[in-house]
Amino acid sequence: MCDKNCRDCFALCPERPAGIAYLMSVGGPEIESKGNKKIHLPAHIPILPDVFKEKPRGDIMPVIGLHAGSMFSRNGEKINPKYLNNGYVKALNIAEGTEAVLEFYVKDRTLEGFWDNRKNNYKDLKRMNIKAIISPNFSVYEDAPRLVHLYNIKRTTIVYNEMLEAGLNAIPDVSWYSLKDLDKWIREIKRNKVKMIAFSFQVVDVRLKASNIWKNYLTGFRYLCKNIDPEIEILIIGITSSRRVKEIHAVAFGHRIIVLNQSAFVQSRRGMLFEGRNKNTEFTKDDIFHRNIMYFNKLYEDMNLKHNLGGEKNA
Repeated sequence: MCDKNCRDCFALCPERPAGIAYLMSVGGPEIESKGNKKIHLPAHIPILPDVFKEKPRGDIMPVIGLHAGSMFSRNGEKINPKYLNNGYVKALNIAEGTEAVLEFYVKDRTLEGFWDNRKNNYKDLKRMNIKAIISPNFSVYEDAPRLVHLYNIKRTTIVYNEMLEAGLNAIPDVSWYSLKDLDKWIREIKRNKVKMIAFSFQVVDVRLKASNIWKNYLTGFRYLCKNIDPEIEILIIGITSSRRVKEIHAVAFGHRIIVLNQSAFVQSRRGMLFEGRNKNTEFTKDDIFHRNIMYFNKLYEDMNLKHNLGGEKNA
């Protein structure tokens, strides 16, 4: 609850003299989202947070997810030299010809640094020949003042539009807090014929206490899907539970869903084989990683086939 102690408060809100000025500095609360193009992506894109000791198979992993928290400096102002100078293929020790999607679901400190130096970062990203980039998700915390929501949603659209202008294949992250925010996105997606979008469930975990948050996010996602062209493909981030991916498909109104997560990598390092959900001591961690990749590739593609081609459509 606000105690009007503006001197010690970091929040951006109308009570502070410069609060409205900050919002107006980015053009006010109204958003604009330019049209993008559809990019062919597999149903499962594994995010690789770390370098491989032994090069993994490229035939089962044609597109990988790059985590901006690993690729950029901690303050977000520049790309780490090992990525910029060597390219992501050598930096991660993956197969030649592997394509990549870059995601910016990172700490606020990294996002702020990226924002401050974004024009230079666009030039460097252009050099890296990345297949697609999801625009940064500037934080929209539930307990933050509404002015912060509007400011950060606007910044998300600014970066997305600037990336397109810089010649990057950008995909907008649909950042939101209320249905009013989603209505703005729906208007822009329709008006400018956006072909691909991203939607984050990053703050939702699988514990019981998060069930209400999950229901809120799922309701917002359903509302969005219902009100945009069913041909628009949606990248979802922050979901590791296969059960929840199924729930997402059930409310997606036939939209093709592309899942980005670290599950295949993280669980392989724990010796966990997803098919059967057992800890495995027979295979190496790299063998388990390959098997997990193939498991998720088939699982997520089968979900799309079920819901897109004759499967249940939402009423």
